[in-house]
Amino acid sequence: MTVLKHDHHTVSLAPLSSEEYREFMEQHIIEYAYEKSRAGHWKPEEALDRSREVLHDFIVGEKGAWERGFRFFKGLDENGQHVGWIWDGPIPKMVQPKPESARWLYQITVKESLRRKGYGKAMLQALEKVLQQENVAELYLNVFRWNQAAISLYSALGYEIVGDYETEVRMRKRLMKGKP
Repeated sequence: MTVLKHDHHTVSLAPLSSEEYREFMEQHIIEYAYEKSRAGHWKPEEALDRSREVLHDFIVGEKGAWERGFRFFKGLDENGQHVGWIWDGPIPKMVQPKPESARWLYQITVKESLRRKGYGKAMLQALEKVLQQENVAELYLNVFRWNQAAISLYSALGYEIVGDYETEVRMRKRLMKGKP
């Protein structure tokens, strides 16, 4: 478990149980459908089915997801209360060339009632600390352009734009000094 104190919060990351994983994935399917629809990638009436289709291997293959290097954590506050989820894994196939010693942030979600209170920042920093301890040099992510709150958070934490696309931007943070 990784613990990071941020402002007035102490946040720790702990692996999800099987039940928590299923809860996370169900929430993520809905969020992903909304995000893709809002970005104009999918029609609203098809978004939920398409989200389930895209995430099918994760829905039915929980054990396989971990075996393929994906990790799913819950963020816990100083009282052990669940504040959100964070998912990292190998760089997706779509990213070429593949950077060495890098991971991909697939999703970070703070419970709606706790947003804008520093939990997202603390969870990201806790993940970055885990990755640094594993000698991971860079963390990448994509964020939809309409999500200015997330872009601002990532920018404030030192992420830079490395890909600029019509509906989203790719960002990267160098975690290890002196490594590309």
